[in-house]
Amino acid sequence: MSTLRVPDNATTVRFSVDMSETLHRKLSMLAAKTGRKKVDIVRMLLEDGLKETDG
Repeated sequence: MSTLRVPDNATTVRFSVDMSETLHRKLSMLAAKTGRKKVDIVRMLLEDGLKETDG
């Protein structure tokens, strides 16, 4: 899994995502397995998924 760092000077926004308990459990297990925070995993997945939209 690639690494993603939010620059120290980057403005951030907060949003909520509803997900199934199964998906949340998988995310939690991945976080525990990799020693990463769930928020960092979600950011990495979003960044990877949105690469195609970059101009």
